[in-house]
Amino acid sequence: MSMAELREVVRQHWPDLPPPDARFDAFVQQRADGVAPLAQLHAADLFLVHHALLGSARAVQAVQELLARLRPVLRRTGADAALIDDLIDELPFELLAPRTGAPPPLAAYSGRGPLGGWLRVVAVRKLVERRRRGGVQLDDRVLDELAAAELGPELTVLRLRYRDEIGAATVSAIAELDAQHRLLLRQHYLDGLSIDRLAALHGIHRATAARRLAAVREELARAVRGRLMATLGVGDGTLDSIIRLVGSELELGLDQYL
Repeated sequence: MSMAELREVVRQHWPDLPPPDARFDAFVQQRADGVAPLAQLHAADLFLVHHALLGSARAVQAVQELLARLRPVLRRTGADAALIDDLIDELPFELLAPRTGAPPPLAAYSGRGPLGGWLRVVAVRKLVERRRRGGVQLDDRVLDELAAAELGPELTVLRLRYRDEIGAATVSAIAELDAQHRLLLRQHYLDGLSIDRLAALHGIHRATAARRLAAVREELARAVRGRLMATLGVGDGTLDSIIRLVGSELELGLDQYL
């Protein structure tokens, strides 16, 4: 997919937002260069996030509407309707609030998965934090399943069955990464630093920063896959599905392990 084709996709999806321009092109390239091809990005979701970060009231409203669709999932945490309503009202603005030395949390959305799934993870975790501050004890395993994005029935079953193995393989693989590589992952996934910010911080060209981040992610994924292949006694078909699941887990839950 070319940038021109991507612009047309987002223009048709969001006709009530300002048309894509050079700023949006740069926003997309920050997330695509050396990390993901344009065709693999969720362009319409990136366009919405781009305009929300620019302060568009319509885009912020659309983010809030996505959060409102998560009410059934959020209710399964045991939270009452009032607490859920407060979260849905307040979370879009928390995600847009600037942080010291780092962009707003919403800027961490990479476009490599649907925005709804990303918001689901964030919303469940935020709601859990609020309930725990109130003294409520919650089952981590159940909450982890609630926070998971929609993976489809096959991957959901595998995730339930091999959750502990995937987590253990990820922890072990991260522990064996070079310290600089762990730092790079933390800065990107925990601190929300963009490719440009990483480049400036490390004194390298942005293309080098993008390639380095992509290489670290691939190194980590290979290490996790290798551990799972060595420890799980499953057939080739099941192993292929688990390996696909590993990609989803690393993207959505890496911040839990760093």
